[in-house]
Amino acid sequence: MVKALDLAAIEKLAYKKMGRRQTHPYREPGYIFYHGQRVAGLALQLRELIFPAETGDDEVIVIGSWFHDVAKGIEPHWEYGAHLAGKILKKYCPPQKLAQIQEIIRGHTLRKEKDYPNYVKLVQDADILDHYGTMEIWLNFSYAAGQKGTVSDVWEFYDEEYKKRLKRVKALLNYALSVEIFEEKDQFVQDFMARLRSEGEGNLFLNGEKAES
Repeated sequence: MVKALDLAAIEKLAYKKMGRRQTHPYREPGYIFYHGQRVAGLALQLRELIFPAETGDDEVIVIGSWFHDVAKGIEPHWEYGAHLAGKILKKYCPPQKLAQIQEIIRGHTLRKEKDYPNYVKLVQDADILDHYGTMEIWLNFSYAAGQKGTVSDVWEFYDEEYKKRLKRVKALLNYALSVEIFEEKDQFVQDFMARLRSEGEGNLFLNGEKAES
């Protein structure tokens, strides 16, 4: 019987390495740790929905997700991250699983470059999905505040740059379910930004619609 990894100890190690690190001046300290936590949860949910019987790689999916941005800020962070994780996790993971974890870290950014195994592709999709929807709004609002931007700067970004980025990123997703979830996240963002813009221009809303006389 294969011995389970000590996920609690590895999670504590991930927090020690990333829990208070600030990799971008306009992101909160520890962002990469909490992002990794969310990616792990999303990747497991995708696996359960798409491959319900394939439980064998759940541990490497979780750990790879936790550590996928461990070298964020040192580029190419996927290469440095895979190397760094190899050192950090050597005492905690057997060689085969460590190699899989490093494959996730190395491949999480290099999407569509080869036919990755599902445990890599699930993390690739989860990584994208966490960057969109409510979390995407949070990141862009934080960035705008750090740049001393205005609310109009925010909705102009969503009118222009966001729409350009959306099509490119959507094409990188691996699974139809991921695309469906991504599209729902996008619809939420567009609805929210339309209302933000309208309220920012001084309009009233009632029952979810602009109030009319």
